[in-house]
Amino acid sequence: MKKLILNTTRNLILILTVLFLLWLLVSWIDIVSHNDPVTGSHEYIQGNAFVLLTEGYN
Repeated sequence: MKKLILNTTRNLILILTVLFLLWLLVSWIDIVSHNDPVTGSHEYIQGNAFVLLTEGYN
């Protein structure tokens, strides 16, 4: 039973870490795609990690 709980916890932490890194990657791609000098729309996706960390919720 103890081994099952440890494996489940380890897998959950791994999945959450991968999802967090994926969220950061998608947010970074969104920032890069909207920050070019020609268009520079700054219309980021809702829930962008970097916008949430710098400006907070609106």
